[in-house]
Amino acid sequence: MKKMKKAALIFGTGLCLAVGTGGTLAYLGDTGQVANRLTFAGEKGLDAVLTEPSWNPQKGLLTVPGSSVAKDPQITNTSELNMNELAALKCEFVYSQNCPDKSKRGKVLSAQDMEKVVQVYTIDYNSDDAAKGEWVRFAEQKKTDPVQYFYYSKVLKRNLNGTGETTVPLFTKVWVDKKVNNRRQTWIQEMGGVEIKISGQILQQMTGEEYFGLNNPKSAYEAGLFHF
Repeated sequence: MKKMKKAALIFGTGLCLAVGTGGTLAYLGDTGQVANRLTFAGEKGLDAVLTEPSWNPQKGLLTVPGSSVAKDPQITNTSELNMNELAALKCEFVYSQNCPDKSKRGKVLSAQDMEKVVQVYTIDYNSDDAAKGEWVRFAEQKKTDPVQYFYYSKVLKRNLNGTGETTVPLFTKVWVDKKVNNRRQTWIQEMGGVEIKISGQILQQMTGEEYFGLNNPKSAYEAGLFHF
């Protein structure tokens, strides 16, 4: 078998969700990178970038129930050579650095706290669109899980000397439903806010390697080649 090339995301994108005191305002601010490169350590060639073109990290955004904020993580194939890629993303919900319990800061939410988060914030995951979803959530997982994994169902082509292909966004927005009341937003306030972290992985597609799972994204997923 040919040597498999794999890359892991060095820096993920971050979105901090918090709640203003004494009202129904939800503050969303970016605490991470918005242009992040995935590279294969030690070799040139396999390369990709994770970006969020619709997110504006230069300003804080206050949202009230019924409004939304654009957030669109996506991967672009930027390999120096004509390498097609298989891609996967990891979405984590973690306690922010403002969490009153210092021992929880930066750690993944408990299942109980994640249940509270999904009652306040809604995310339009592409994988949940049965008609046109191109991202596929890993089996046995659901959007109420504090850590979720997705693989992209299409091969990302490089097409040198042109621009490499880009995935559709994993999701496009985060919003607060009109029905969210003060009591529910207080749950988030008591946590000190929540941060969404996105990280990713790419594999080089190898034509003719069907047995080893390197020929298409579904086979790579089923072979367990996407792991973070």
